[in-house]
Amino acid sequence: MSKLLKITLVGLLIAGFTSGCVKTDDIKVAALKSEKANLAGYKTYQILDESGFDKDTQLKADIDVNAELRQTVNAELAKKAKVPVIKDPDFYVAYMGAADMDAIKEKVDEKGKATIENVPTAGILLALIDANTGEIIYLSSAEGDVKNLPIEEKRKRLNYAIKEMLGNM
Repeated sequence: MSKLLKITLVGLLIAGFTSGCVKTDDIKVAALKSEKANLAGYKTYQILDESGFDKDTQLKADIDVNAELRQTVNAELAKKAKVPVIKDPDFYVAYMGAADMDAIKEKVDEKGKATIENVPTAGILLALIDANTGEIIYLSSAEGDVKNLPIEEKRKRLNYAIKEMLGNM
């Protein structure tokens, strides 16, 4: 096999393995679980209708963030054998997302020179609430940079955040 063909194949393999990767290192997730609640005992849930992304947030309308959030939450809860119902759930799911398109961040270069730049950020807060007591049994938040990315990469970042948020449930 010629050297050029080997290099081309290696390059294609590397491109194939990295093409599905989306940078998520800026996304910070925190979660708290109630010590009193046995989350494994909760089987059914209902997403509160008021949940969603803040309507005052000015994001580009290339993706329906509310629909994506709902779909991703449903998918992640299904992986945990939780079933959506429309009446008498074991717990409620409430979430709220918002973005600050005017956020700024100070960056310091290797010479110690500080510059300020616009770095829009977004956050999601997700709560699981016991349907009988009204107590919060699980609370999670995620925060990350708003990036001007293709739609599919935005979806992957959102899916990553929700997966991480519900990971310790």
